[in-house]
Amino acid sequence: MKVTAVIPSAGSGKRMLTSIKKPYLDVWGQPLLSYVLKTLNRVSAIENIVVPVCPGEEVLCEKEVLSGLSLDKEVAIISGGATRQESVRKALDFVPESSDLVLIHDGVRPFITVQMIERALNETSKKLATTLGVPVKDTVTVVSGDDRRILKTLERISLYLIQTPQTFDREIIIDAHKKAYHDGFEGTDDASLVERMDVPVTVILGSYDNIKITTQDDLVFAEAILNKQQGAKKPV
Repeated sequence: MKVTAVIPSAGSGKRMLTSIKKPYLDVWGQPLLSYVLKTLNRVSAIENIVVPVCPGEEVLCEKEVLSGLSLDKEVAIISGGATRQESVRKALDFVPESSDLVLIHDGVRPFITVQMIERALNETSKKLATTLGVPVKDTVTVVSGDDRRILKTLERISLYLIQTPQTFDREIIIDAHKKAYHDGFEGTDDASLVERMDVPVTVILGSYDNIKITTQDDLVFAEAILNKQQGAKKPV
């Protein structure tokens, strides 16, 4: 099984309220994107990695992230698009035909593990399309738009918070992005593009630690996760 990993890292990070783009934010002495790349580097099935970044930041990414890593994989830093979906679509042009699967993972979701990735790849090799997710813990309701009156309380047992990586058969995800582009459809994630092609997407149990860094509060959670991880030692 040969896999290409696509790591969209071209987000503006407006909700972070900082001048530093999220992939380059320092957490315990390392940029967030470094954590992702180091984990991917340990997965034997992954042969190459494509990282779409904000246009004009290709050299910055090389300097701030790649120069500090010793990676065995081939890594291509490319110019991303105006949206995450466009960035992934552009990255798919760099996926070789020899790849069986494409794994797509957020560049600012640093706590993915080798075990979760390998589980996703194994399931995708059989089911063609998967995504990580975790069961919702809280009660979720639908409310009215005007007075916020509860209209319906949803059955929690069937609700999941969807994460990445999302992993697909190469031809399926390429076709899904082509169709979305042709139809002018903007999805919430890559799995949503595959769903609209009537391809079943299987949810694989992820981890509540597999957070996406979006706001300043998430950096606090990231520090806590690093503190609890076995063997995690803050650089002096």
